Amino acid sequence: MTATLAKGAALTPETWADFVARLHHDCVGEGVARHYTADATFLVEKRVRRIVPEEYADGRQIGLDGHSEPPEEFFADLEEADQAALNEAAGGSFLEADNYDMAEALTKLHPDATLWHYVEDWEFVCQHLTRDAADAFIKRKGHDYPDGLRVNVDATLYSWELNTIKAPILSGQIGFIKAEPAPKEVP
Repeated sequence: MTATLAKGAALTPETWADFVARLHHDCVGEGVARHYTADATFLVEKRVRRIVPEEYADGRQIGLDGHSEPPEEFFADLEEADQAALNEAAGGSFLEADNYDMAEALTKLHPDATLWHYVEDWEFVCQHLTRDAADAFIKRKGHDYPDGLRVNVDATLYSWELNTIKAPILSGQIGFIKAEPAPKEVP
């Protein structure tokens, strides 16, 4: 494994050089073609599902025993006899039933199950200067976000402080200088 700031390595001349190379790739090099802005910052976002009324929903889930899944997965996990019973209770195909009939069938056969409707949103988790760092975060912490994470590229066009610092890093005006320890004072 290569030591890199993106994966938590210490700041050294080597990790600084690697960081500058990755920053160059993402902000003025070949990586710009992937996200179409030289003023890039990489936002890690988590998927969030919010319960909403049916008419505003992007999808639906069946919740049971603290776990929820799409109706298709819920149905597929059932024994054949339970599938047949749900189809009968729904007046045909459970999976093709409208929301009312699906909810009624669930109430009859699985009273603890709930049918709920959701919209899917993405919320900010953290921000990175390079794509590699954002990807490394997802690899390291993805298990903490069971609904998923993604990298969203945002433009820092009007983030004057960030761009003012980033430009001299890319041009070499700001670089790594190993500081010498302060001399000990003699009393």
